[in-house]
Formats: sequence, structure tokens, C-alpha cells
Amino acid sequence: MDGVEIHGANGYLFDQFLNSVVNTRDDKYGGSVENRCRLLLETVDAVSEAIGAERTGVRISPNGKFNSMPEDPLMEETFIHLANELEKRNIAFLHINDQGSFGMPPIPVELIQKIRAAFSGPVILCGGYDAQRAQDALASGLADLVAFGTSYLANPDLPARLQNGWPLNQPDMDTFYGGGAEGYTDYPVYEG
Repeated sequence: MDGVEIHGANGYLFDQFLNSVVNTRDDKYGGSVENRCRLLLETVDAVSEAIGAERTGVRISPNGKFNSMPEDPLMEETFIHLANELEKRNIAFLHINDQGSFGMPPIPVELIQKIRAAFSGPVILCGGYDAQRAQDALASGLADLVAFGTSYLANPDLPARLQNGWPLNQPDMDTFYGGGAEGYTDYPVYEG
């Protein structure tokens, strides 16, 4: 492998520790922003020690409500602190998943800008991007890269479609996570 991305998003374990509403612990892993970030940062340190910080990335979803996560009133404080700590660790990249395309309020652009100011390494944005929105994020300096997930599943020829302005296949969400090939390997390429 070229590296490891630590998944601190989508309501999974690290995200639960980060969220001040969910994390009600009263030990060194709960309460203050430093404590709520501790588990993720200790994991980043362990992975970096094993494979190198230059091969370690982190994925976050500040506005994530996936997996029944509640809105966190300390979202900005938490993720700016986390970005500052990741900057000190000189990791390979920070991947920010905006869950606005799943019906949640989008991450405020101002928060992404503050995260970028705190973290000088490469920033990857994802979450409902189309070609124009991706180009805008890159041109403005908001992101160094833009990741495509769902649209890539539904469009095996996504780079050509984006480059040529061809229409996109719509993903069939009912087939996701189903365990079979349907919805993963059966989307057609563009024939125009």
C-alpha cells in the first residue's frame, strides 16, 4: 500500500469521540477538546510511527450526521483544534467529507478555510461534487484535490465524462452495500 487513511468520519468510532454531544466520558478521552481529540491523535501517532507520517492521512466529516450523529455545537472548535494538531504531526493529507449532499447542512466554507489555515498539508474535499464545483474548489485554493465516490461507482468512465461534459449515470443507492456485483460493476460507459 502507498499509505493509510484513518477514518475519523461518518459517525464511526473516532467521530463519536470527537463529537461533544456523543462523547460524555469523564476520563482523559472526554470533556475538553484536547481529550475528545486524544484517541484519534494517538492513533495517528501510532500509525505514523509504524509507516511514516508522510504515508498517513485522516478523513473527517465535521457536519456529519450519518449513523445518527447529532449536531455538535463545538464543531468549529473541535475541528480547528484537530487541524492544528495534525499540522504538528506533518501527515500526508487531510480529507474532509462534506455530508451536505446527503441532506445535512453543508460545512460552512469559512470553517473549511479555517481548517486550511491551520493545516498546511494537502486537503482533499469530497461530498457531492460535480465538475464545476470541483474546479471552483481547486481554483480558489479551498482544496488541493477533490475526491469522487458515489459518482465514480455509477460512472466507470467518470474522468472522460467530466472532461467532455457528458451526462452522468445516476447511482442506484438501493444496491449499495449489498454484497454483490449489482450496482458496482454493471453501470454502462457513455455511448454518445
